[in-house]
Amino acid sequence: MTGAVSDVRESMRVLPGRLQPVLTWITGKPLADEPSWKLRPVDHLTASVVPTVAGVAMGWAGVSAGGWWLLVLPVSWLLTVHGMRKLGSMILHQCTHSTYASGKRANRILGEFISVLLITQEYDDYSREHVSDHHSVSHMTIDDPTARFIVEVMGCRPGMARNLMWRSLVRTLLSPIFHLRATYERLRSHFSGTSGRHRLLTAVTLAAQALAVTAAHAWTIALVVWVVPLTVLYNAAGVLRLSCRHLFPAAGQDLDGRTAIAAATHGIFLGERTPDPALRGMRRAWSWTGWWLRMILNHLVTRLFVMVGDGPCHDYHHRFPKSRNWVNYPFARRDDIAGGHPSWPAYTEVWGLRAAINEVFDSLYRADPAAYELPPAVRRSSGARAVRLAD
Repeated sequence: MTGAVSDVRESMRVLPGRLQPVLTWITGKPLADEPSWKLRPVDHLTASVVPTVAGVAMGWAGVSAGGWWLLVLPVSWLLTVHGMRKLGSMILHQCTHSTYASGKRANRILGEFISVLLITQEYDDYSREHVSDHHSVSHMTIDDPTARFIVEVMGCRPGMARNLMWRSLVRTLLSPIFHLRATYERLRSHFSGTSGRHRLLTAVTLAAQALAVTAAHAWTIALVVWVVPLTVLYNAAGVLRLSCRHLFPAAGQDLDGRTAIAAATHGIFLGERTPDPALRGMRRAWSWTGWWLRMILNHLVTRLFVMVGDGPCHDYHHRFPKSRNWVNYPFARRDDIAGGHPSWPAYTEVWGLRAAINEVFDSLYRADPAAYELPPAVRRSSGARAVRLAD
């Protein structure tokens, strides 16, 4: 994961300077001497809301116009899901760590609002689970929501061949039953074991949305441009993200301490080495054309759909979950490496979503089978919770 791949981003220096900030955002990794961002939490919130609104507006206009205008729907969905996922997996996530706003109450209010608006896992439930089962000695054990999802929901097991795990992943993505269960569990988390105030808030929010759509006589449009991204596409993006986020511990590996934390998470960057500068003529033209097409149609789409927000530098977050510099995440990670990552093992990285998923599947193949077995009754209970797609 390290070594030669470390030069992928540096190979892009041959491109114009004005493109480097864009390439840093797409790849998730800056150049060694690139000036750092100076962003604030509200900038990331804005960058979450704007694509959500723009995607819904684009889709609404396209469906209303009909005909060839329906071709804008894939772009509309991509923008909408990007904004939704960034709100859920970055903004709400930082709220649970009390690092978005300065006060705990402000973090809670914003986090709860996002969880209700997007019907993600209920905020308090997610906060408890995220801290106690994910940022703990339970990380990537069967008690961790990420591991539980891959094992209990997707059906992957230690010793299973990589190609069979990929089949399980694709089967989950295409399963109507999975999407119905995931959406139901997300909704149920707001009405099961929550306060009367929260249940009322959720019910009023859903009712207000339904009344607004009914008044506009726009149920068909709303289903296409809001409900589809909120359910099927949001779930699919979550499945792919959970499938690449953390590595399973090898049999006998220590589960506690900084070495274990560092070993469980790569930096996941998107892109590939630029073509050989020695190429000439048509070979050079074809190589660069292919490179740009892959960067846009593969890596950019992956960035928007799966690896949203600070996802590429999730390894930095697990080392410093309370860091206020999450707003400038690629540079915070780079600068920690440049400073010798004091008291921590070296960072590792992998390039591309497929390669990142392969790393996770290979780590599960090598994991201890006994550590990921549960009695049937417990399995049913844990699977129901895991299907909520917590980030």
